[in-house]
Amino acid sequence: MYINIADELVKRLEKYQDSRIVLDLDDGVGRYSKSGSCALNISFRLLILDKDQDDSDYTMDVESTIGKISIKEHSKLYLEDEMSLIFDPRMSLIKLKGPSGMIDGNVQIIDLRENKE
Repeated sequence: MYINIADELVKRLEKYQDSRIVLDLDDGVGRYSKSGSCALNISFRLLILDKDQDDSDYTMDVESTIGKISIKEHSKLYLEDEMSLIFDPRMSLIKLKGPSGMIDGNVQIIDLRENKE
């Protein structure tokens, strides 16, 4: 699996280079997921964690433009081998797409670091 991250988002994520970035399926499973989603509503989030924060729910790594991004292993059901994270300036949204179409039209960046700079 690989995620191509648009240049605008690479610049936006640069400030988190000393942190850990995970692509979280907000499905109610795990330490950082507060709500579950039904099969009709797939919701991914980019979570920013300190390097020493618990990330034990994210056991699989996906290569990306900015390095490895961890995911929950069961979330790969919703992902594709080749994906893109793009920024839609018209709506100011981050979108996760694959060759077959839109995976999530509103991926949020959520900073959960305990030691925010």
